[in-house]
Parts: sequence; C-alpha cells; structure tokens
Amino acid sequence: MLFGRSSKVRRAALLLAALAAPAPTALCRAQTPTRPARQQGARAASASAASAAVDEGVAALDRGDLDAARAAFDKALALNPRDADAHRYLGLLADRAGDLQGAARHFAEAARLAPTSAPARNNYGVILLRLGRAREAAAEFEASLRADPQQPNALVNLAQIRFESGKAEDLRAAEDLFARADRIEPDAQIARALTVIALRRGDKAAAAAHYQAYAERVAAGGATSAEDARARAELGAALFEAGLLKEAEVESAAAAQLSPSDAALVMQLARVQLAGKDIRGAGRSLESAVARGVESAPLYALLADVYEQAGHPENAIPAMRLAIQLDPRSEKYRFAYGVLLTDAYAPAAAVIRLGEALKEFPDSPRLWFALGLAHFKQGRDDDAARAFGRAAGLDPKFAPAYAYLGLLGVRKGDVAGAVALYEKALGADPQLSVLHYLLAEALLQQPDADAARVESHLKRAAELDATFSAPRLSLAKLYIRGERWADAVAELEKVTALEPDSADAYYQLGRAYVRLKRTAEAQAAVETFKRLNETKKKQDEDEMREVVRRLGNVRF
Repeated sequence: MLFGRSSKVRRAALLLAALAAPAPTALCRAQTPTRPARQQGARAASASAASAAVDEGVAALDRGDLDAARAAFDKALALNPRDADAHRYLGLLADRAGDLQGAARHFAEAARLAPTSAPARNNYGVILLRLGRAREAAAEFEASLRADPQQPNALVNLAQIRFESGKAEDLRAAEDLFARADRIEPDAQIARALTVIALRRGDKAAAAAHYQAYAERVAAGGATSAEDARARAELGAALFEAGLLKEAEVESAAAAQLSPSDAALVMQLARVQLAGKDIRGAGRSLESAVARGVESAPLYALLADVYEQAGHPENAIPAMRLAIQLDPRSEKYRFAYGVLLTDAYAPAAAVIRLGEALKEFPDSPRLWFALGLAHFKQGRDDDAARAFGRAAGLDPKFAPAYAYLGLLGVRKGDVAGAVALYEKALGADPQLSVLHYLLAEALLQQPDADAARVESHLKRAAELDATFSAPRLSLAKLYIRGERWADAVAELEKVTALEPDSADAYYQLGRAYVRLKRTAEAQAAVETFKRLNETKKKQDEDEMREVVRRLGNVRF
C-alpha cells in the first residue's frame, strides 16, 4: 500500500518463492513522503505558494479525491519546479495508475532534488526494481541506507535484490540485510525470508529457528487470503524438501485450511503426512476433501496409494477406478490400477484391465511390464516373459523388465542367465537398490561365488536405500559365513530396527550373539524368533512382495 500520511513504515507482502524456483518474487516496500516543517521567510513567494498547493494535494489524498490531488501537485510544480515533495506525490499517483515510466520520472527528479532524502531514494529504487533495472535500484537503496541505516523498507528491498542474484556472497548479504530489518521492526515475512535463506544454505537448525519466529508472528497476525495460501504452500514445500516434516506439515495444513477447495494443497498436506508415517492423518486429509466435494484424478490416485499403504486394497481399488474415470487417458493410472489389482491377489482381473489399457496404449512399456507382473503372479512364466520382453523391446533402458526376466531365469534354474540380465538392468539403472540386491542373491547361488563381489553389491543396495532391509539381512548372513560375528550383529540390529517382525533376522542374531558370548541377548533373540517363526511363511511372501513393489514403482 503506497498511500497514507503516517510516517510509520507500511507493511507489504514479502513473498519469497520455494527453493525450487529460480528467484523469489516480492512486493517492494515504498515509503510515503512526510511534509517537512515550513521554513518561514526562507522561501520565495512562489515556493511558499507551491508548498501550500502540496498541502492541498495531501488533503485531497486524505479525502480520496485523486484527481484533485493530482491537479494540486501539478500546480505546485508549475509554481516551483524544484518542489521535491510534489514530485514524490506525483510519483506515487503515477504508480497507483500503473504508469511506471511516469512514476520513475517523478521519483528520479525527487531523488535529484533531495539526494539525501532516504524515502526519496528508496521510492525511486522501488520503481526501478519494478522496471527490471535491479542494478540501478540497488544503488538507490544503498544511497537510502547511507542517509538512514535504520530503514526496514530499504533493507528489505536491497536484501531482495541480493537474494535474487543467486550468488553465495549475495545470499549472505541478503541474510544480513533481512536480519538487520528484523531487529529494527520484527515482521513475519522477514522471518519467512530468513527461513528460506537458511534452507537455501542447507542450515536446517537455523531454518527451524527462523520458522518458529515466523509461525508465531503469523499466528498473532492471522492470514486469510488465497495469496497467503499459495505462500504458505510454497514454504511448506521448501520445508518438506529439506526434511523439516513437522514444520512442513504446519505450513501445508495452514495452506489447505485457507483454500480448502484446492486439491493440490490437500495433496501436498497428505504427502507430508505420508512422509512422516502418518498414514491415518493422510487418509483423513484426503477423505475430508472428498467429503467436501473436492475431486480430482490425482487426489483419488493418492488416496488409493494411502489405502494400499494402510492395508486396505478393497478401498484402494475403487479409489483408483475413480481416478481413471476422471482421467481416462492417463497411462500412469492404468498402470497403477493393474499393479494394485495384482498386489491385491486379483492378477486375473489385472490381466483383463491391462489388456483393455494396452488397446489404447499399445506401445507403453510400463503397461506391458504391469501385464508381465500379473502373469508372473499367476505363475504363467511364458506369458510373463513375453510381456517383460515386449516392455524391454519398447524401452531398452527399462531396468525392471530385465530384472523380472532375471527372476524368471532363477525360477528355471538359469542362474548364469539371470546374472547377465541383472547386470543389464544395472547398466540401465545403476542407482536402483533392488537390482544390486537381486544380483548379489543370484551370485550367491553360483558354486564359485565371489564373496567380495557379493558383499560389494549388498553394501551398495543398503547405501542406496536405507529403508530396504533385505540386503542388510543377506549381508549379515554373508558375514556369518565368514565368521565376522560383530559385523553380522551390526547389520542384524539394523534389520530388526527396520523390520521388528523378521523371524529370520532374530534367528541369525541369536546365533551371532552366542558366538560373541552375549548370552542374555542371545536368549532374548531366540525367544523372539520362536514367537515370530509361526508367521515366517507370510514374511517370506512379504519380502518378495517388497521386491515386486520396489521394481514396480521405479517408473513412476
């Protein structure tokens, strides 16, 4: 807001974009001029008359009569072309009318006539910045701060320019300028800017501290507009990317509350909750949106994923079907639906639906891959091999297709062929953890297995995905073979932390504890194994399902 008689600093929204954006956007802070006291006898008659005309213009502004105000300021300049106040007010009026060139002309003249006026230099800088002349604007803000270093407006405006340059030294300068402005006049949006800068620098502790100040100030001042919703969603996304899940959830929830009909904001909140393992919370967020009448294909697809993670495929399947109804041309949703049916022990239904999808997308390697999964689940290996082969033929870099062809090879006893296929898959995607694991498992089945090579692949699998317990369990077994008991225990303890229901892990852990003479711990591990062993068959199925899931999700 650019109008008003008060000399108090005016608030303006400072909207720093999320970290993924190349630069933040902002509404620059301008300052409204204040009238200096008249110097009786020091002015010529024309100057005195000009000053009186400026007073008339200010009074007209107070009444909201912009035409009368403009006429009075023009009159003042006719009487005294060197009246800086008249130029400043005409600059503000030109800016209000969207005439940036006119505003720049008047503010430039005001700055020339009053070079030590901090507000004049700041306002000219604001207009220059809006005109895309950032370097000149920075010079004006610097001049304004030399005249008065205690100006939050000029500090914020100069900080904005420094931030947008993207250089490390300018980022540090922006942080210092924002911090100085915040000390003078604490402000929620300045705290927000400091949060974003800390995130950009990778300083999570500082980001969390600045965010706390921001959140407290926002709570005290309130936020209600759609613009506030977008800003809070952007900050929530940046916090989420940095792994500050608690803070990200607060911002994302606030954004969704401010704009409850925006499906994208509801989905952002649900994704943050999923990342925090709050599956029920994510489900409530999405179900509440649907109950309010919010519908979109991506929202239903995410809800299907939430239901699947919660162990409710009977709800996931109709949710995904609704996503397809809203976006029937989505190959991605057709693929997800096929995989979901396969995982829900309905592979025959998956074959039917995927066959329908392939009529519309005959050259989709992902749909051919999903069809292969359905056949694989039914034990129809020849059909599965043809489907996986078609997927690989359509996309020679489709690593999961080669991986499943390798699994089929293992089923037939062709371990050497499987090894070659896994190596081909790794050539297409060397960053896929499950491929390293499958290759290591196949190598172990060879009579002349290279233990060092197996260990290397299992370690790499664990490094690439810290949540994948299977390679750690295999690594522990490899260590046990080599009587590396302490190394085995270290891996097995990580496995049981990830999978507390793994009977096999506790069995191996009991063996290792015994060899290390850790008797009490060995007894506890054995007792846990006995309790869990009844469900070992299900655990083996779950392990294979986890491999399937990880391969199936690669193409998302």
